[in-house]
Amino acid sequence: MSTRSLKRRLIVGFGANTFSRLSITLTQIFSVPVFLSHWGVHLYGEWILLNTIPSYLGLSDVGFGSVAGNEMTMLAAAQDFDQALVVFQSVWVLTTVITSLLGLLLIATVWVLPLGTWLHMHAISASDARLIVLLLGLAVLLGMQETLFQAAFRCVGKYPLGTMAKSLVVLGAFLSTMVGVALHQSPVVVTVLYVATNAVGVFALWILLRREVPWIQFGIRHAQWDVIRRLSGPALSFMALPLVNALNLQGILVVIGWVMGPIAVVSFNTARTISRSAAQGMNLINNSIWPEMSAAFGVGAMDIARMLHRRACQISLVLCLGITLGVALLGDWIWRIWTVGKVPTDPVLLYIMLLQMVVSAFWFTSAVVPLAINQHQKMARAMLIATCLALVLAWFLMHVSTLGLRGAAIALVLEDLFAATYILRDSLRLLGDNLGDFARSMVDVSLLQRLWRRPKLPLGNEE
Repeated sequence: MSTRSLKRRLIVGFGANTFSRLSITLTQIFSVPVFLSHWGVHLYGEWILLNTIPSYLGLSDVGFGSVAGNEMTMLAAAQDFDQALVVFQSVWVLTTVITSLLGLLLIATVWVLPLGTWLHMHAISASDARLIVLLLGLAVLLGMQETLFQAAFRCVGKYPLGTMAKSLVVLGAFLSTMVGVALHQSPVVVTVLYVATNAVGVFALWILLRREVPWIQFGIRHAQWDVIRRLSGPALSFMALPLVNALNLQGILVVIGWVMGPIAVVSFNTARTISRSAAQGMNLINNSIWPEMSAAFGVGAMDIARMLHRRACQISLVLCLGITLGVALLGDWIWRIWTVGKVPTDPVLLYIMLLQMVVSAFWFTSAVVPLAINQHQKMARAMLIATCLALVLAWFLMHVSTLGLRGAAIALVLEDLFAATYILRDSLRLLGDNLGDFARSMVDVSLLQRLWRRPKLPLGNEE
């Protein structure tokens, strides 16, 4: 039974997610000047190109880690640790088999295919290119184990600990890489440092997991094929969500470039980037309430689940409205400064994109409800269909002379209106909530105070 309040878990979880996001952001910001100053454009460019190849191996997880985390959290909250262990070992066996087979396939493929010739490598030799891709690929496959480790931390309310530990591994890998580059080491040596740090990090996470969650055991004794088969549907549905995201972010740019050319792509991408200022904040909110939502459903604490959903939506809406107001006032100036005056501003386009951001605040946060309890299959299909239709609609609207590029933005707003309607209704159904009470809660400033007075929510064997 948990001895920590829901309030503390949410605060600690939000802090851990913030630290994780800052860690990733800092590595992205500071790595570029270090690489460029010591390696130069050509060598750094080739190393980035080699990095992109193994990243696709991460798709082989097929969402089983996320689905297992939801299932284990609900079971652990209900004190059913035996069945939670069954889920863990079943998914661990599947993950280990998949990564082992992919590892063998990667070794064979790297040594057969002429990667250096295909990728037009000049600064990196063909043999070094093979070795780099192989090492980075093995690091990605090893990282699939981490997804399951994080699921185990999450199921007992120690999600912040797992997130912080993973963030430290990310920072350690970044620092080791920067040291290698600063010492003018070769790309192979830098890759070895990166992979070795990640391997040590995974081993350290395993030790930490064994200490913090002693009932977790690695092996095949409790693995069951029926569990894998039952989780396959939700896991495969998770694959639709990255595809929806890619179509929204990249697919619309392809359509714009096809209809209106590259200059329009730059204008649209600039407006979208400025308008999406609140997206990172909403991600932090979602990641923080996700494990709590799973646990609430696991023990049937629907009052807490409804309160979590209402409060998260309220915070997301306030965040979006605040940032939207600021961007609406300063967006034109930000646009000119950021693009050094080289991209013509379009205030109307920016206002439409800001409207889309506000609308997305509802469905983006509400989507956590079906995702946290593995009931997202219908939502994933609906979102995929809506995104494809939005791209088609954008193509037609951009051919309207009075709309032009703004037609693409209008199509995305309509897509988000559909998503907000569909996902919010589905989430309220799962929560046993109704639209009227939910709408009134959006303007209820006492909601947070009432949330903290709720009974403590049990989360596994959290200490």
